[in-house]
Amino acid sequence: MSGGKGYGIGGWIKHSFIDFPGTVSTVLFFNGCNLRCPYCHNPELVRGSQTSVNFDEIIAYLRRRPGIIEGVVLSGGEPTLHGSALLDIVRELRTLGLTVKLDTNGLLPEMITAIAPDYCALDLKTSPSRYPELGCNIQPEQLPLLRSLDIIRAMGNRAEVRITVARPFIDNAVIEEFTVLLSGMENVFLQPLRTTKPLLDPDFDTRNSISAETIQQYRSQLATVVKSCIIRGD
Repeated sequence: MSGGKGYGIGGWIKHSFIDFPGTVSTVLFFNGCNLRCPYCHNPELVRGSQTSVNFDEIIAYLRRRPGIIEGVVLSGGEPTLHGSALLDIVRELRTLGLTVKLDTNGLLPEMITAIAPDYCALDLKTSPSRYPELGCNIQPEQLPLLRSLDIIRAMGNRAEVRITVARPFIDNAVIEEFTVLLSGMENVFLQPLRTTKPLLDPDFDTRNSISAETIQQYRSQLATVVKSCIIRGD
């Protein structure tokens, strides 16, 4: 890999104990996204406006910490948009003996397969038929998200589905649909809306929150079809 480039990396957390289950990691945030979720906490990354981080600097940092940093999280934005450059990054990380976690919206399942992450977290936004509301121009019946959910299901305990519980994208009808889409999934996390950081849509606020009682009801529904459903932050 040639030196001195950012390869689309717009942010970097050097140490994390919470982003990769059971693994001390470094977290790379990639510019750009193929969705426009109004509650996104990384608006600069979504818009692709973050200054690139030099990948050579990241690699040099990791080489100095063998046995300390155990893995790398690829997050965003949406990292899978970076195609062959991302695959080059993953190959180089693996030469250092590092494990790889991928955070993705699941719209590019072929990239999940190509990366073959050691752990994968997929953010499920709403019913597949409603993805156009989030800026997705793929017809619902052709939505590749369903293939990604199959990949996540097959990964068992090495993967999770995350659901941000916010109006208008999550409601009783959507949860009912999720009980079919997520059947047999190992790990599902419900994430209450957080509005404490700048959001992609500044008009999206606590009025879009869903009550703790309703989220608990959703958890109970999903827990009947998945192995573990946890409200994150509880």
